Amino acid sequence: MLKDFETNKNYPDLEVKSLPRPVSWRKALGVGLVTLGLSIGTGELILWPHLTSKFGLGILWGALVGITLQYFINQEVARLALATGESFFTSSSRVFRYFPFLWLGGALLLYIWPGWAGAIGTTLTALFGFGNYIVWAWVSLALVLVITFSGRTAYKMLERALMFVIPLFFALLIFVSFLNLNNGHIVQVFKGLFNFGWLPEGIDLSVFLAAAVFAGAGGILNLCISLWYRDKQLGMASYVGRITNPISGRAETVATTGAIFETSPDQLRRWRGWMRYIRIDQGLIFWFLGLVTLILLSANAFVVLSPLGLVPEGTEVAVVQAEIFGQQWGLLGSRAFLVMTFLMLFSAMWAIIDAFVRIVSDILYVNSRIGSLQKWFAVLRNFSIHQLYYGLIVGLVIINAALIPLHQPLFFLVVSSVLGGVVMALYVPLLLYINNRRLPKPLRPGLVTNAMLVLASLFYGVFSVLLLIQKFFHT
Repeated sequence: MLKDFETNKNYPDLEVKSLPRPVSWRKALGVGLVTLGLSIGTGELILWPHLTSKFGLGILWGALVGITLQYFINQEVARLALATGESFFTSSSRVFRYFPFLWLGGALLLYIWPGWAGAIGTTLTALFGFGNYIVWAWVSLALVLVITFSGRTAYKMLERALMFVIPLFFALLIFVSFLNLNNGHIVQVFKGLFNFGWLPEGIDLSVFLAAAVFAGAGGILNLCISLWYRDKQLGMASYVGRITNPISGRAETVATTGAIFETSPDQLRRWRGWMRYIRIDQGLIFWFLGLVTLILLSANAFVVLSPLGLVPEGTEVAVVQAEIFGQQWGLLGSRAFLVMTFLMLFSAMWAIIDAFVRIVSDILYVNSRIGSLQKWFAVLRNFSIHQLYYGLIVGLVIINAALIPLHQPLFFLVVSSVLGGVVMALYVPLLLYINNRRLPKPLRPGLVTNAMLVLASLFYGVFSVLLLIQKFFHT
């Protein structure tokens, strides 16, 4: 029993229900793919290719450390969601009732700015050779809305689309790498992956740590995994309900709180089956394919850019590589690289938009109906979570479209870079506490997982301190 959850009066007690039997592999896997789609357009596309083109492949060990830590974080976020059917945002608010304000503020500061849409606009302008990047960015945002509203269930539409986009992206990445890399480069990659502790002279430690922190999803995005598993109806989340399209879908009742199961031998046998799915979903799809993606993108950037002494920044890393591929392999090479870049950026943008809207919708829906913060959110009580999600995604796309022509204010740049690491330094120890103190003993993580979460807590804590010093106290 979750005794601590039950005595916390911020939210109602968890009901006791039977843990469903594990479903088939085909139905269980998928969130790892969405998490991968979220990851490949962030650190994998920009930070690591930039660093390796400047300092070489010997620093790839930082990427291995970063994405491995995120695998364990993702696994534990999923553990909590499957054990209780609740999102991390609800479970954490049982520990401290004012956490919803922190998660809402963090999500707004980190993800309100349409950086990925602008990058897509630049990529499509280079790909087609005509048009304005702003118009192409608007087209990409409109495409997100069209696809989202064309399905009956928000999560299922996202997962199905990425099941098409991600394999196509991988095919293009393998094609580009086949043209560009040789055995010597692969040997350098493996040496760099296990070159632990080596740092080249002149590297900015805060930039290197930021790349390691965001090798994967990073920031609050890892926590949205609990909401994706919940909408996929896995484990105890099968009792909660899904977000459905209020226009074309059949409305489902979505519970504000979850449920727990008795730790009988039969129930624990089922639990072990569910956890096997999580380890494969996050281990094979997110961790392994994410690491392969990061390695190949970094190696391609190193091979193409380093000999020419080029160290482009931001999405220019991809555009410059495409131009060089065009010189070496003709139109096919440059177009393949730009299409691959578009697929990466679009999958990341869509997943980030979905994650942001899903996080905000969940917090507003739950706290407008239960808990001690109802007075702050009472005005939203008459809106279903379905209306909140689909209304917010339209609103966010409109705001993004309006912000694209503007330059991102320095305030947002500074705060978002600091907050991404700080929020991870906060929620990883919190996750460690909840899963080890609030879950029944048979459901708690093992020694290795706990050790990795402690390491992650220290890693993100050190990163946050260094970044705060650099941003606010460095002269």
